[in-house]
Amino acid sequence: MAAVALLIAASLSAQPPQLILGKDSGADLEVEAPSGAKVAFSTSVGTITGAQRQGSMVRARFNAPPLRVPSVALVLAQIDDGNDRELRWLSIPLTGSDTMVIETRPGSKVEAVAGGRVLGQGSAQDDGTVRLPMLVPPGVRTAVLKITDKLGNTTEKPLDLAPPPFSRVRLAARSETAPIEVEIFVVKPDGTPDDEAKVALAAADGEASVRKRIGPGVYLAEYEPPPGRAGTAHLEAKANGQLATLEVPLHSAPAGARHARGSGPWSVSAGVLGGLGGAFVGATAGSVLAEVAMRIESYPLEALLDLGWTSQAEVSQYTGVPALTERAKAHAWLVQIGARGSHDVMRRLAVHGSLAVGMQNQNVRITLPLNLGRFEDSGLSARLAIAAGVSYSIGPGRALAQVQLDWTSKRVAQLESSTSGLQGMVGYLVAIR
Repeated sequence: MAAVALLIAASLSAQPPQLILGKDSGADLEVEAPSGAKVAFSTSVGTITGAQRQGSMVRARFNAPPLRVPSVALVLAQIDDGNDRELRWLSIPLTGSDTMVIETRPGSKVEAVAGGRVLGQGSAQDDGTVRLPMLVPPGVRTAVLKITDKLGNTTEKPLDLAPPPFSRVRLAARSETAPIEVEIFVVKPDGTPDDEAKVALAAADGEASVRKRIGPGVYLAEYEPPPGRAGTAHLEAKANGQLATLEVPLHSAPAGARHARGSGPWSVSAGVLGGLGGAFVGATAGSVLAEVAMRIESYPLEALLDLGWTSQAEVSQYTGVPALTERAKAHAWLVQIGARGSHDVMRRLAVHGSLAVGMQNQNVRITLPLNLGRFEDSGLSARLAIAAGVSYSIGPGRALAQVQLDWTSKRVAQLESSTSGLQGMVGYLVAIR
């Protein structure tokens, strides 16, 4: 539920979503943010004013720039909630508007067309001049001028609109202690997010690298300044031939902060997971796992070691003759090793899948029919565990929730069925290095 709430809170929107310069004065912005969080808006062109909070919603006004040429506003909402910072990006395409004067034959009809879209149209006056009002969206560089005279003859001419370039890259820091995480927002010439941009981050000293795309047009990068570096650092982001810069202040990280964030070459976390579900034979089942996970930070994989206990409620055996039905109850101690792959969908939220294999020492208590008594048996069983779920970074570690499929051998320790089943599991892993 916390992850869902965070996804909702993260949205940034504008109404209307795009503007016509010279006609539309601006757009209304809104973003949801936790109570008490500070929200700051900024934009690459134009201005943002009147930020006000109304409950969980923060609203502001984007004011269109005094331009007539097509452009795109790259809008950022920075949400600071204590030591946590979220960056929310939005692009607002700004359609240019102007009047083009063309000379042709009197009475001719003139159209400027690009990609099947009419950018402007008009008719020539008696002196042959046409005042052609044009609406040119960002990303449109050329058009075709169609001129139809009074006799119906049409001629076409290429028209170079020659729009001036505008910034399509912007970056901002989402942390203030080293290593500094940086988000880079990239849009296509038409203003839509660019999910296939070639993005690079550079710095005069230290190490800078782009890690992965984390949202529509948003790329996560990281800057590690040299040891002892103070003052400010100048960062440069390049994408699709464009350049954007950022000056970031350098602050010393608190002791242990780097390890807690898992930014070293490898990290270790440990914790406990508990599960409840059912075996495929219909019995209730539950388990508890103590887990240690080690990750090489340059890869989205963790090596897992689990030690735990699992239990299954009583089930019936030999049901051919009801009077001779046995009752069997099983529990087991287990050990397994495996790997978990994860993918960040937000700064704190990740989805994951895991696969583990191991052994369990299965103990079974058999209650004989007709009050003949009971006995216990034990044996080793192979096991396989497959899981899929989500994790959310909070505090010194992360909370996990997953659905896990367990497979074990049949007919172990006189249990005719197996303890195979499906469980929902939750837990918490603390970063210890």
